Amino acid sequence: MIRKLLLILCLSLSLMNCSDMLEMDPENSVTFENGLESELDLESTLNSIQYNIRQNLGVGQWGMIVRGIMCDTTEAVVARNFEYSYAPKQSWNDHYEIIAGANVVLHYVDEIQMPDTRKNYYRGAAYFYKAFAYLELIQYWGDCVLVDENVPMDSQAKSYWTEVADHAIDLAEKAAALLPDFDKVTTANGEAARYKSAPCKGAANTVLALLTSWKAGCKWFAQPSERNYDENELWKKAEAACTAIIGSESGQAKGVYQLATTPEEVCTSVLVGESKESLYESQYIGFWDEFDMTGWNPLQDNATLFQTWPMMDIGKKDVQTATVRIYAETVKRMYESGDLRRDAYFYAFDEMSHPDSVSVTGGFAYPYKWRKVALVTSGSQIGKFLHIDQNRIWWRLADIYLLRAECRARLNKTELAIADLNEIRKRANAPLYNASEHGGDLRMTIFKEREKELIFEGYRYLDIVRNNYVRSMLGRGFRLASDQDYVDGCLFWAINTFAFVYNPRLRQNTYWQKYEQ
Repeated sequence: MIRKLLLILCLSLSLMNCSDMLEMDPENSVTFENGLESELDLESTLNSIQYNIRQNLGVGQWGMIVRGIMCDTTEAVVARNFEYSYAPKQSWNDHYEIIAGANVVLHYVDEIQMPDTRKNYYRGAAYFYKAFAYLELIQYWGDCVLVDENVPMDSQAKSYWTEVADHAIDLAEKAAALLPDFDKVTTANGEAARYKSAPCKGAANTVLALLTSWKAGCKWFAQPSERNYDENELWKKAEAACTAIIGSESGQAKGVYQLATTPEEVCTSVLVGESKESLYESQYIGFWDEFDMTGWNPLQDNATLFQTWPMMDIGKKDVQTATVRIYAETVKRMYESGDLRRDAYFYAFDEMSHPDSVSVTGGFAYPYKWRKVALVTSGSQIGKFLHIDQNRIWWRLADIYLLRAECRARLNKTELAIADLNEIRKRANAPLYNASEHGGDLRMTIFKEREKELIFEGYRYLDIVRNNYVRSMLGRGFRLASDQDYVDGCLFWAINTFAFVYNPRLRQNTYWQKYEQ
């Protein structure tokens, strides 16, 4: 695998069909023959990495997300209940292409004449992309191959996820130090960045917060030999990274990012794209013609697995056969009366949850978090639902407020944690924190608030793992798994078979080896 990484990158760069979003001239395509000779070549390489993230990352995540998605019943019972009779394999090739592309930038950046401020931006962007790729690798595959800037040309064994996390944390810290805030990011031509897919300080601090909190919270399943670290120091780093994003120690954000005014605005603006609450996103709006939609869906189109009518032009009864379903009574228990999220995140909730509607609804609620759709414009299906026409929002400010609240709860900064929790509740018109909630367990209360605020956005499984709630919050197979099963990697994907072809020293995730004998 390792020896092919740069070859794969160069092939993809030379064959890629790039539009004005990437601004990449085929004459400047990167190959071993001509290398990177100008700042535009560096920018084109970074844009190709953005393209890879937009096209490929997240496409295979549904099997992981559904394990923890908030629902009452689902057709995805094998993943939900962890009842595999086979090793669920996913390819990590795209993540290593991102790392390889970033290493190309780091290799050439000092050879190109340009101001130091521009060199620092390209270094920071490359560090950001590598840290981002490693974050997903350790969250979804656990132990993985660690590739530093000197790419080995022979096979290489995996490293423990804890070691990879340390490397990625260092990368994210470098990125946050080098990158400017989003409103200061410019292109090689001196123009302001148009899209929030551009690496920036806020995005780098987000990855830093996620990496440090992951290593801190997931110590419970680290290899015994790898547990000799102080998780409180990591929680402090995560808290500091969150504060750098928010721009204030408590209360209203005072930095580049701002919370939207209402939960309704979260649906109509934030999750669509380019809002002040969005920290990092992949740009899809305006660029759908670059994708072959046959057999491919971006992650946001997973909403079609739980959102039915009225987003799609199908009958109201189809909610009863959605892949993922949640009862109206569950929603009522989650959101207190007056919580604006109940009416924003679920369509016509009072009407559709009325007892008179049960014959139509089956008792299920109608998730309605993704609103903007593209319709078929020609042919016999004209006017029919085609796909969700929104950007992929990787992270938003509400997530960071609640992550900081979790950090502070773990560090016994109780009042500050409550203040962050209440900042999100105030927007939703939800009751402010009461010490009696969840038996006085503040961390559980924060987890439940993330559950309410970020419902269906794909974070809950990772939140459950980070908090070690796997036996109380996940399906029956997770409850039956032993402590050693978790150390051996049952939470993660099995490595795709193709990865072993070019890397003979690579070994399958320990837990899944039993399916390969």
